[in-house]
Amino acid sequence: MTEERSNTQDKKMIQLNQKLLHYRSEVVKQDRILADQHKRLLDQDEVIHELTARIEELANNPAIAIQEEVAEPLKSEANLKVEEPTIQIDSYFTYAIMAPFETKDDEPFVIKGHMVIENRSSSSFINPVICLSFNKPALANLSGRIERSKTNLNQYSVSRDGVTDTWRFVEDKDDKQAKETGQFWLTPPIDEIPAQSTITFSDFEIIIPTQAQDKSLSLQVSGYVYGAELPEGKASLNTITLTVS
Repeated sequence: MTEERSNTQDKKMIQLNQKLLHYRSEVVKQDRILADQHKRLLDQDEVIHELTARIEELANNPAIAIQEEVAEPLKSEANLKVEEPTIQIDSYFTYAIMAPFETKDDEPFVIKGHMVIENRSSSSFINPVICLSFNKPALANLSGRIERSKTNLNQYSVSRDGVTDTWRFVEDKDDKQAKETGQFWLTPPIDEIPAQSTITFSDFEIIIPTQAQDKSLSLQVSGYVYGAELPEGKASLNTITLTVS
């Protein structure tokens, strides 16, 4: 009876730790949003200050206003340029780690998570691609909402039953190759991320057998986003980290 109670308490503790990880990731996200909003307010205050100063200058010297009114159309025609939109893409992981009761057991570590990609630009983000990079290629594995290839059935993970928003591996960069490179390259079921919208590579799993470690284990999974407007890629705001000693 005492042993059952102990196991129940251990399970509750694991669940609480998982919730804590989730809440921490949400706090990080909200902090980033607040920081962005604060920066926008500061930028608006600066613009308002500059406009106010300019209005006062023109009010004190009307001759300047007349000269600028005549010169401005000529200046606009001579320097007519179309501003190219700047792309603002952010990505981050939310995840939880389920650990075995004892690392000597056969039960593996299981990492469950989502990779969120946000397009905060005023234009669409075309042909998005993500890369999940493992610092230890031998431990690279990934399952979840991933479409099975029709030509290479034994090389692709199975998408879950009833799921329609499945991602797929980029050609010639499948999960078999990831054992050598430590990288998974995936594309979403859409060709673009509309302006001011978000997509998610959701409900993926990474399984780390306890037999895979000796005395210690340090696993890190980094995320990157690529696209037509972001050919060099951009790293995710956080990484997945599992350290066992």
